[in-house]
Amino acid sequence: MIFESNERKIMKKAKYIFYGFVVLVAILLIAAIFIPKEYSFQIEKKLDASKSVVYNLLANLENRSQWDPVAYQSNVVLDADNTDEIFGWSVGDTDKGEVRVKSAVKGSTIILEVYKGRSDKPKIVQYTLDDEDVKGATSVIIDCEGRASWPMNLLNIITKRKQAKKLVVEVDQLEVIAKERQVDRIYNGYKIVEDIVKERNFIIRRDEIAAEAIPQFYVQNLGVLFKSVQDAGLQMDGMPCGLFYTKKMGSKTMDMAAAIPVIEEVNILGAESQNIKTRMAIVVDYYGNYNNTIKAHNAINAYMDDYSYAADTPIIEEYVTDPEVEKDPNKWLTKITYYINEK
Repeated sequence: MIFESNERKIMKKAKYIFYGFVVLVAILLIAAIFIPKEYSFQIEKKLDASKSVVYNLLANLENRSQWDPVAYQSNVVLDADNTDEIFGWSVGDTDKGEVRVKSAVKGSTIILEVYKGRSDKPKIVQYTLDDEDVKGATSVIIDCEGRASWPMNLLNIITKRKQAKKLVVEVDQLEVIAKERQVDRIYNGYKIVEDIVKERNFIIRRDEIAAEAIPQFYVQNLGVLFKSVQDAGLQMDGMPCGLFYTKKMGSKTMDMAAAIPVIEEVNILGAESQNIKTRMAIVVDYYGNYNNTIKAHNAINAYMDDYSYAADTPIIEEYVTDPEVEKDPNKWLTKITYYINEK
């Protein structure tokens, strides 16, 4: 009898707890109806990097994989078609995210749309940049606006704290990359060098070429040019080159030339000549397969954006390593030169 009485008490207590829990859930669900679904917060960080460098890292989403912590996760796959305006990633087939540039004011404000999962309404993140009192430093104000569906809006306070913490981590990593660019002049892993490049002369064969036909264009023309240089008794002044007169590298068609550098400016039957005076230039050493030099070109363009440079044509790729001698593509050196206006 005593045992049965205790059992009844336990069952009664459990019933009260259950009903209490149900009532509490009901109260919370009802309360959630009256709690705003929208939330917003603001954080401010001071970065030890110039405003132009910070702005370009934020506004060009091709840079985002360098500083967004999501890109460092081992199970994350970045979308193959990411551009300067869209940054997407996924984990398996279900967990997806995307960032888009909504609007930007050069050197001042960037507004991003952040999509997560299957949400059709993005979170809005606005970065406002201003010069700090300390020279070369930047104040970054981040305003974030989001919306949670019912009843998840009950967790908006926790959501705001978590998202604010995540944004702080992102901006801290952004500062690391910005300082790497500003102090070490390392862009996307490539060392940027500004230098005065001496006068150069080339014997060239120039044409408008489809991007996929460039290797064949070199095969057809560099051998002919090399023979012409030999027959004329000219001395080479470097290795075979590609000269590009189209500023947008990676275009579907390129105004370009196969070229042999020579000591002096001369005219040869069946070829044109190209003279470039001694000038200030940006030079990058790229190691790898010739088909992937676009990575180094993108690094140079990012550097020019940071320092408001304009490139002059031709852009030069000098193929320093002979693939017939060095079989490992990872050791092939291409010296890339962009001529610029002096500061």
